[in-house]
Amino acid sequence: MIGIVVSTEIEADLLLGRLAGKERLLFQHKIFYRGALKGKETVICICGIGKANAAHGTTLLVEKCKPGFVYSIGVAGAYPSSGLGVGDIAVAERDIYGDEGLALRGSFCTMETLRLPLLSAPEHAFYNEFPLVVPDALGNFTPRGNFVTVSSCSGTLERGYALEQRFHAVCESMEGAAVAHICALNGIPVAEVRGISNIIEDRTATPLNKNDILKASENVQRFFLERVIER
Repeated sequence: MIGIVVSTEIEADLLLGRLAGKERLLFQHKIFYRGALKGKETVICICGIGKANAAHGTTLLVEKCKPGFVYSIGVAGAYPSSGLGVGDIAVAERDIYGDEGLALRGSFCTMETLRLPLLSAPEHAFYNEFPLVVPDALGNFTPRGNFVTVSSCSGTLERGYALEQRFHAVCESMEGAAVAHICALNGIPVAEVRGISNIIEDRTATPLNKNDILKASENVQRFFLERVIER
């Protein structure tokens, strides 16, 4: 079985339309859909927005459905120097908690600098960074690189440049590292693919362009169906 974690149903509508024998499940107020995607037994978790929801949803997915592989997909904001545009696809090599640490005047200390692991496994201590699997089908795909998971999205160029440079990253979301964290805790391989919904810039509180979000959501799902899931 494969598991797929997305934050909203908008980011899963195409997948749900292709899910054969679809069954809707509810665990602790989280919605799950079970069925077959291209002949593979699949469970899709609609986890909700943010790290806590992502960790909760992934934990339920692991405990209730026991997937052998997990995919984290959805939309993301691209950092200013990434070269990515709205609707583009990026593949993660690792996902990094961008807020966990100590914020000082003019600098930031990661959990590794503070010597406080977020996960102590027998073979390895995990701090801010969680490695991800790049599926064989995407071995030569670019762009790919580091993703950052934040509690608050970057709404200024200054913060975007700071996170981009600090973590050598291409984009940010609000869930990815939490999904990878729970999967690492359970020894389950996880891959992450995202569509770009916006480029980080100086913003107001105005919501993102809905058409751009829909474009990014559709593109990443089509990419996943055509390039990631084996026929």
